[in-house]
Amino acid sequence: MLGRSGGTPDGASVVFFSLFRLVLVLSAGAIVMLRWYFVDMGESYMVGYPSPRTYIARSSTRFVDRTATSEMRNMAADQIVNVRVRNYGLTQLVNQRISSLKNDGNFNFVSPELATIIRALSDADRTRVISAALNIAENNYDRFINKSEQTAMIWEHLKYIDMSQANKNVVFQLLDDLLLPTVTEDAEMAERLREDVSLHIPSFSREIRIGGILIQKGQVVTPDIAELLRGHGYPDANIPWKYLSFVMISTFAWSLWVTWLGVKQESPPSTKEWVYITLLLLIDWVVQTWFGKWNTDSLSVLAMTGWIFLTLQPTFAFQIALGGGIIGYLLAFPGMTSLISVGFILCAVAAGASFIFMREASSRIMIWANIFSLGLSLTCASLFVRWGLGLAISVELVLTYLLLCAFWSSLVVAVIPLWEAIFDIISPLRLLEMSHQSQPLMKRLQLEAPGTYHHTVTVGTLAEGVADRLGMNGLLIKTGAYYHDIGKLKRPHYFVENQSFGNNIHDRITPYESAKMIRSHVTDGLKLADEYHLPSMIKNFIAEHHGKTCMTYFYKKALAASEEEGGADIDKADFCYPGPTPQRPETALLMLADSVEAALKGLKDPLAGRPQLDKLVEDVINSKIISGQFVDVDFTLKDLNAIRNAMVDVLMSMYHTREVKPLTQQDEDKNAPAVKEMEDNEVPSLRNAEPGH
Repeated sequence: MLGRSGGTPDGASVVFFSLFRLVLVLSAGAIVMLRWYFVDMGESYMVGYPSPRTYIARSSTRFVDRTATSEMRNMAADQIVNVRVRNYGLTQLVNQRISSLKNDGNFNFVSPELATIIRALSDADRTRVISAALNIAENNYDRFINKSEQTAMIWEHLKYIDMSQANKNVVFQLLDDLLLPTVTEDAEMAERLREDVSLHIPSFSREIRIGGILIQKGQVVTPDIAELLRGHGYPDANIPWKYLSFVMISTFAWSLWVTWLGVKQESPPSTKEWVYITLLLLIDWVVQTWFGKWNTDSLSVLAMTGWIFLTLQPTFAFQIALGGGIIGYLLAFPGMTSLISVGFILCAVAAGASFIFMREASSRIMIWANIFSLGLSLTCASLFVRWGLGLAISVELVLTYLLLCAFWSSLVVAVIPLWEAIFDIISPLRLLEMSHQSQPLMKRLQLEAPGTYHHTVTVGTLAEGVADRLGMNGLLIKTGAYYHDIGKLKRPHYFVENQSFGNNIHDRITPYESAKMIRSHVTDGLKLADEYHLPSMIKNFIAEHHGKTCMTYFYKKALAASEEEGGADIDKADFCYPGPTPQRPETALLMLADSVEAALKGLKDPLAGRPQLDKLVEDVINSKIISGQFVDVDFTLKDLNAIRNAMVDVLMSMYHTREVKPLTQQDEDKNAPAVKEMEDNEVPSLRNAEPGH
């Protein structure tokens, strides 16, 4: 075991956890790089180069075509060549000249030569010349930026006036002196106007449906198209340093959380279980990434979740399935935000719904059906999320999901015995097989030690009933109960339940030998467990069900004999089990069930009702607390009280129809040695033994 519940990992555990995290982080990084090298790089695009292939939209997309928008805005801006601005001062000057000429006939702004020519004209010609000049000037005085434009305008208007060419020349000269260019070009204002016009052109949006073409093969990849392709999960040809860093950091952070949670479990995972977790994660990540090259969900999280929940504690399995599954989707669909979103939802559903679907596991077909049902839940969740995100949904996709559900369900049931054999883990399937009465050790108990067999069945029934009421693993505790006393097969006649009436071997041997023979059933049981290849979890029940309790009856008998023979020193350790004390709540509960069942058998008088039964159970629990049997188990007083109440309820249901006849003094004397085997479960109030034994 790498750590204790609520404790601090030792140096070896720190090194192992560091290695565990390193393996996960490096594996995630390697998967990202291998996918990029073998899948993405060969057909990846680069900005400014022709597209290596035609890219298809993986989801309905509406996006702003920045290139087209920019072209439209540039076209609008190009229509503004220059901005012309009137010169207010010059405009006022020209207006004054026009007004003076019109109202006063004053043309003193012209050259003296031209003034002489105008005065020399006849009154009629002068009037016509001035009238024509005023008409042209009033309508066109503020439109031109230079003399050339102004000259062209004047001659254009003079073409349509009916007068002699000489008079037209006078009109031209008069206008040429009268008018001044009143308009100038403002380059800065022109640029501001171009920007304003450009901004008023709305963005050009395009919509591409699922299966639509994002870019044809051979077309140049623009920055906008590259961004669009990345949004659909198509990576470019550059090494994905950013995504690589993101995945590795995420994996490291999650692994820190998982290892911390593992140490805090009531029963921390063993080294083999951590290796098992690592292997399952890598299988999920590799399979998910392999399917990801075709943009397909492998649903491998279903298999990982099934294996994890069948073999580990549910609350810890939830963290593994959720976090590990999410990392798998990050590895499989780099840059594909929509598919990663689907994956996140599926992992949450798989981890959460497993608390419901993995509760009942009474047969292989039920486990298969439960996992298949979980897969159907994932299928429905995936279709719903895809519908909401506008992703492709087809009959082929639904059929693929159903086939994957059936495949992974079958694989979980088929492969889990292999995991059990390699990693020494226990699943409900193995527990069901081991708890069947046709198992070799169970058959041997029935034939060679029938009393012990009956005892183990009774203890198993009691422990399972209590465990079920408390939400513990009843199947595990029942199986542990069936095997906890298999060591008695080596010397069954040393134990009272297997002795014939009136034939007690302990009457013929010393107390020291009696204690040694009885104590050896633990080590003998562990040897048998190795011989029959029982899992370590079951071995824990064999090793811990007596803890470090002492056989006070034989110890007191040895003290009495020693006093009669001269007072030789007696080592109490020779009359105590070597331990260890229970390390898990399950083995602690078995210890209590074993002690209570033995205490009931040792009663001289039948119990009158529930109060006496409640007192008996309470005395057993107190004796274990006093003797320090629960120092390594996180039992609170509330937990122990719940165990006591549940145990009394189960015992009432087990014994309510049974009449217990009181033993006579003669029977008690004959069977006094018969309770020697029960001394390790001794209750002070029942035996009048000193506290703490």
